[in-house]
Amino acid sequence: MKTDIQESYLRPEADVPVGQPSEIGNALPPSPRSRLLEPFRDSIFGIGLLLLLISVSVFFLYDLLSDPRQKVENNAILIMLHYGIALTFSLILWTNGFLKNQGIRDGSGRPTRWLGLLIWLISAYALNREMAVFQQSTEWLCWALVIVGTAMVLYAWKDGLSIRVQQLLYAVLAFGWWLFAYMALYIVGLYPVSFPLMIGLGLSAHTFVPLAFAISLGKVLWQDSRQEEHLRLGVYAGLMIPILAVGIFLSGWIGDVTRIEQTRQEASLRKTSDLPDWVLIAQQLKLGWITNRLLLSNRVYDLGRFLGGMDWDLGGLTALDDVRQHDPLVVMASNLFPADVLPDADQLSLIKTVLAERHSTVEKFWTGRHLTTEDVVSQVRIWPQFRLSYTEQTIRIRNQARGRTEEALLTFHLPAGSVVSSMSLWVNGKEESARLTTVAKADTAYRTVVGVESRVAARDPSVVFWQEGNRVTVRVFPCQAGADRRVKVGITSPLRFENSTLVYQNPTLEGPTSSSADELISIDFTSAPTALETPWLLEKSTGSTITHRGRYDPSWTLRFDAPPLSAEPFVLDGRSYQLEAYQPTLESFTPTDVFLDVNAEWSRFEFEMAVEAAKQRQLPAWVFADGLQRINTQNLDALYDQLTRQSFSLFPVYRIANPATALLITKGSPSSPILSDLKGSQFAESFDRLSEQTASIRTFCLSPELSPYLKTLAELRVLTVANGTSDDLTKLLTTTRQFPKQPDRQDRIVLADAQVAIRERQAQDVKASLAPDHLARLFTYNHLLQQIGRHYFSPNYQTDALIQEAQHAHVVSPLSSLVVLETVADYDRFGIKKDTSGLGNATLKEEGAVPEPHEWALLVMVLGLLGWLYWRKRYAFN
Repeated sequence: MKTDIQESYLRPEADVPVGQPSEIGNALPPSPRSRLLEPFRDSIFGIGLLLLLISVSVFFLYDLLSDPRQKVENNAILIMLHYGIALTFSLILWTNGFLKNQGIRDGSGRPTRWLGLLIWLISAYALNREMAVFQQSTEWLCWALVIVGTAMVLYAWKDGLSIRVQQLLYAVLAFGWWLFAYMALYIVGLYPVSFPLMIGLGLSAHTFVPLAFAISLGKVLWQDSRQEEHLRLGVYAGLMIPILAVGIFLSGWIGDVTRIEQTRQEASLRKTSDLPDWVLIAQQLKLGWITNRLLLSNRVYDLGRFLGGMDWDLGGLTALDDVRQHDPLVVMASNLFPADVLPDADQLSLIKTVLAERHSTVEKFWTGRHLTTEDVVSQVRIWPQFRLSYTEQTIRIRNQARGRTEEALLTFHLPAGSVVSSMSLWVNGKEESARLTTVAKADTAYRTVVGVESRVAARDPSVVFWQEGNRVTVRVFPCQAGADRRVKVGITSPLRFENSTLVYQNPTLEGPTSSSADELISIDFTSAPTALETPWLLEKSTGSTITHRGRYDPSWTLRFDAPPLSAEPFVLDGRSYQLEAYQPTLESFTPTDVFLDVNAEWSRFEFEMAVEAAKQRQLPAWVFADGLQRINTQNLDALYDQLTRQSFSLFPVYRIANPATALLITKGSPSSPILSDLKGSQFAESFDRLSEQTASIRTFCLSPELSPYLKTLAELRVLTVANGTSDDLTKLLTTTRQFPKQPDRQDRIVLADAQVAIRERQAQDVKASLAPDHLARLFTYNHLLQQIGRHYFSPNYQTDALIQEAQHAHVVSPLSSLVVLETVADYDRFGIKKDTSGLGNATLKEEGAVPEPHEWALLVMVLGLLGWLYWRKRYAFN
């Protein structure tokens, strides 16, 4: 059966009376242009849209203000500007009848009124910068507010949209209703306070903005879905999808909380209690979006006071300087299912391990939230013939805070084998070089000046601490509001050797945001490189120098052909330090026991291949699963399933009874605790057993990289590591029976990545040092790690001899730190003396070497000659 519309189009034109207007012509749809301009027939709508665009632009331009010292005044002005726009447009709506009861009931003028609501919302968030009723919104929440606001503006063109677009529009509006209903409930405790305070300027009226949105959106969704059936699909989708998303989030949250509780309970049943509970929990947690928020709750993400406990007052509103992020999902989950099963210290350890957030979890005495990295100057000198480099990075930090002093924290990630050999801080406009001292003295001095004395007067300290995993931490204080601070760090690094080429890797930096930082790079080669490959951001300059100026980007490397090694030594105090080529040597090795360090990175094939290879040699294969267990046919499947549920493993190497004849097989995991995370635990105390052992444990890694835990043990020479595949492992156990020999000796340190060794020996004939002093620095640093070794957890491993060795070469190590204090008196009161007998701060201007005996004699002769000439001129002719 044809509809009336179909029949009208099929009706012949002859049926239309002559001289009468055609109904077909009258039924033509309006043009796209007329549809676009339809809402602007209401002049108030055009005014509101213009004011909304002005308010939005001003709101976002606030963060782009160039002078941070004027931000306080500017923000106060902008708050009143936003508030004035909101009041002005509300007055326009009132005088033009848009706020009359009849218009509100029948929906006339709704698009124009919604513009007024959006203007009030922007004004509320501008005020929120000063009085943080809501903490800083997470990224997804910001985008959600923008999308919902855009949909409310587009509602004015609803009738000109297709059915599908209308459904999408109403789905967004339905989602927005949930969002504003949540916000209205979140601040319900403020209503009794805000209502009477509306007398006067009426700033507290912003409190009721979310409630007004929820009521207005709810009414539209209810009325329109009843009148227009095709809109119901969009409304239902917009209402149900957020419920489903919240359900998924709560399910993951509850799963993680349950897993944490169960692991803590099961820990009491373990036969071995070496590992702390938080490590066992970290092994079971999988990194993900929900787990991230659970671990960071009440640190990065605010828990809020949702549905109860509202004790707001104007004096108690949190200043934005101290706010966290506001995520509605975290607020709801943490209030419905509190994640309070972890002590604060354990939660911090989980964040470090599971989320690999080490820089942001370092203890700080003062906040550094408003610091930015303005520019980085990188000066590099490369000695291709010595396969080493020295990099000085000068960082300028600016405090964008409003009238408050802050502390800068920088973490440098260094190339393998690198060591910090200098540091400077600009004090009162003058560069002051650091002094090397023990870690304990440097820490005491910094804590005293920054943590105690700075409450009275801000002083100028800076300090560098060694960290595991090729990292150092630099602290700088004070960073005054609206002012700059400059600090310089010097890094000595070996060059990586790859297929007859050398690779220079730039250190990377974590610290104050560097998103808009500039960088100046200057690279000087002591001998012209051949086949030089530079990244796109670098340009060749004249001679052997490369320069670049641009945006800061630390992820660059240089590559060039490796020249022959130089045999020139560096001589210091009668000892010479000389390079020699290094190639790994193999030695016969037949293990008596095989230990499998199994985690989630292992495949079933790798596990079975390792067990089978040991079985062919009739070697016992062991795993650690609440004690050492020998693998057999009956327990193989169960052990594999149990151990591969662990995201990482911490094999207790101190439980290996015969390390000289043991083989440890592992596979690296991206994250794991490091040794310093475990200090104070039974696991750490058990490492004292290693001090009785002299042989390193041969370790075969089925991946290119070790886990952070095993990497530190390798740096400390507790492990001798070889890398390869399952086939290589099978050949090692069944055919070749050879393993790389421990390369280090008392007088020789191997830099494996550079494929060189540095040998220390007695200088046969004293002569001037032609090689860079960095040879002595690299030797000393690696020699210190070798000597510390398995004594790392021993309370008395910091011997005077090792400390003196670190001071003599002037390198940052587990024993030593660099510190800058404001005055000589400050150094004296903390017992930090300047060592004049060894090397000083490395520098690009000089090599840092101290004069040798013949050089001292030459200096004495020159001074004597000058003295004689002065005496002769003044007295001889009188």
